[in-house]
Amino acid sequence: MINMKEGKSQLRPRARIIKTLGEELISNDIVAIIELVKNSFDADSTEVEIIFNEPLKEGKGSIIIKDNGTGMNIETIKEGWMEPATIIKKNKRKTNKGRNILGEKGIGRFASAKLSKQLEMVTLKKNDKEISVLFQWDEFEQDDRYLDEIYCKWRISDPKIIKNQGTILTLKYLNSDWDVNKITDLKKALSRLINPVAPIEDFKINLILPKNLEKLSGQITAPASLGKPDYLIKGEVLKNGYSELIYISKESGKELISKKFFDKKFIVGQFSFEFRVWNREPESLKNLASEIGSTLRDVKRDLNEVSGVSIYRDNFRVLPYGESENDWLRLDIRRVNNPTLRLSNNQILGYISLTSKDNPEFKDQSNREGLIESPEFDQLKEIIEEIFNEIEKRKYKEKRKENKIIERKGIFSDITIKPIKDIISKKLPYDLETHKIINETEDIIKTTINSAKEVLARYRRLSTLGKMVDRILHDGNMLLVQIDNNVKLLNKEFNKKVVNEEKIKSYIQKIKTQKEIFSGLFKELEPFSGRKRKMIKTIFLEEAIKDIFSFYEKEIQDSNLIVLLPKSKTEFKINESDFKIILINLIDNSLYWLNKKSSKKGKIHVQLEKTDNTINITFSDNGTGVNPNDIPYIFDPYYSTKPDGIGMGLTIVGELVSEYDGTIELVNGPLEGANFRIRFFV
Repeated sequence: MINMKEGKSQLRPRARIIKTLGEELISNDIVAIIELVKNSFDADSTEVEIIFNEPLKEGKGSIIIKDNGTGMNIETIKEGWMEPATIIKKNKRKTNKGRNILGEKGIGRFASAKLSKQLEMVTLKKNDKEISVLFQWDEFEQDDRYLDEIYCKWRISDPKIIKNQGTILTLKYLNSDWDVNKITDLKKALSRLINPVAPIEDFKINLILPKNLEKLSGQITAPASLGKPDYLIKGEVLKNGYSELIYISKESGKELISKKFFDKKFIVGQFSFEFRVWNREPESLKNLASEIGSTLRDVKRDLNEVSGVSIYRDNFRVLPYGESENDWLRLDIRRVNNPTLRLSNNQILGYISLTSKDNPEFKDQSNREGLIESPEFDQLKEIIEEIFNEIEKRKYKEKRKENKIIERKGIFSDITIKPIKDIISKKLPYDLETHKIINETEDIIKTTINSAKEVLARYRRLSTLGKMVDRILHDGNMLLVQIDNNVKLLNKEFNKKVVNEEKIKSYIQKIKTQKEIFSGLFKELEPFSGRKRKMIKTIFLEEAIKDIFSFYEKEIQDSNLIVLLPKSKTEFKINESDFKIILINLIDNSLYWLNKKSSKKGKIHVQLEKTDNTINITFSDNGTGVNPNDIPYIFDPYYSTKPDGIGMGLTIVGELVSEYDGTIELVNGPLEGANFRIRFFV
């Protein structure tokens, strides 16, 4: 017989759960103060004061947070502050003034417990009684006490401290030190708490500090330098992905840009944005400092303190986006990959403004330090990258105003001292020493250029080789799985009492076919071998074109593209890997832009025509095409119209074609997208 006992018990959390939850929900003291300021905003306050009283050392001093909001009655205190995880704010989405509620998890008490050992709260609702409450947070740290064993004292009386309405939080006996660096960080965080680009007019924050920190006191405002960017782009992205962008430059003025984001599936809700960009060259910053009556040092400091892209939800900042070390858009990595074109994090002051209504999928992490990763958040980052690309392209064009011809000679072709030699020959015809120095200098330049060409050849070969190895690994693994399956089936057939010879032959034939395909994959790498780099031989161009397109078979099938290739047989002397690198870069570009255009069935056509003295290869697609404004720049090193592009693809193509005394140009037709014509002379 089994003895059994049944019953039920309550969960009784220890008192220290308040401290434990506070450590999890509030990451640091600055975040804690920000949460309490948000509470003042939710109370419809028009002004909040943050007062620091010395000594600002652990176990001493105090911080007072005082607002003129609606205040609280005893019911609100009992049902709100006295009930962790209250649902009061969760059920109320708007304040009486129509502000969107910012605090939704009832963590004000945890924020105050993070900051100090004691909280004295005084609050007054208009035409009501004044309420005082004392929270002894250090009592909650006792290991032997349960949460329901600790009482918080309150008192109701006639108004004495507050005249009209509002709340005063006095945080006594600080849990940590506050020095000048920490308060500077707080001021910086507060200056960006309310959008510095489009601030809320009816909510002001004042910081009141002891005399030795008086220079940091005052109303929290944005520095004057932030109103004078070199470039600006702003707008609103609608729910259907369409946007009208306004671009403004000191150099070129104002431009309207119509843009459609994510043709195929737009999942981000409506949002607005503004990005301000500065040139960080000393001369540019000196001019800015002079314009606003400041110093170069102060302008640099102002930009350093606020640079980055912040997210604001319902007009209040979501931490930690935009913090100096939080490059959440990976802007600095983009710049490392393409320093000529891309912007860095410290050049930008930007905001993205969301609303809870239009963007319900953007949810906070539990510690209030960021949004939960989601497909919507990933798409938002891609959209912002595309917007930055619009600035970067225009900034680049302003820096290089002269239009280069489309036909490329090669990036080293203009490096010459011939004009200097001509002048010296004319002015100093008998100065043998000068002529000797000039000739030696010319030889050094030629040697250096040849070395640079070798380095470039090595890197472009390695870059292309990497792409091909990725494909070989993918396709090779699939073939190995197929071979393994056929070997297992073969062994299974051999183990049978009666062997089916036809099945055995079939499995062996499949293994043989798969092995030949596998060998063919590795054969494609041979032209890229360093040992054969200098080998120029006669190849059939059409076969090389077909081989490279076979590498893209899966992408072509997945995108349901129509591909037409030439079927003639044209011989040409060229290094095979060079020709394949040309094709790979053109195919990669086409696939990228064809995937950006969903309205029509994608097409890629390659045509080849031979005349008496030329071979003309036309590579065409019906993708988005090349914007006429971009045409003079597309062969420039590092110029890219892809948001994450390095800008070397077409440069490499142009350089390789020029090595064989050929040309590449953008032409009209036969398809309505991008059409490139490569011409080799024979």
